[in-house]
Amino acid sequence: MTPRFKWQCSFMGTVYYRVTTATETFEASIRHSVSDYELSIANGDDVRRAMRTGIGMLVRSIDPLPADIVAAFNAWRAAEHMAQMAKLDAAPERYGIIAADDELRRPPMIARAASYDVATGWTPVCEMEQAA
Repeated sequence: MTPRFKWQCSFMGTVYYRVTTATETFEASIRHSVSDYELSIANGDDVRRAMRTGIGMLVRSIDPLPADIVAAFNAWRAAEHMAQMAKLDAAPERYGIIAADDELRRPPMIARAASYDVATGWTPVCEMEQAA
């Protein structure tokens, strides 16, 4: 079974997804940014380091995610982005014309699997390629 993904919520630079595989369902998250405000309210240097090093890492609370799940996530997000752009482009009278260089057209960042160490923060366990 190909893993399935469903958006759960977004909060303070992190997006949470429900992941369903053939054997389990769990929550994974990916941080896309960290604001000065978040850093100012973080509870210690370890938390700030985790925030900074976690950008672009698809993680869950217990173990690094297997590369096949991360690759499936990247492919799913790329397909979702293309589908949403096609929807917007198909109705310019409703959504306007989106310029070729508009930030909205940029594909989502490529997620990487990561492991966590309190001393170093999140470390990628493998590099992922851009989904086709």
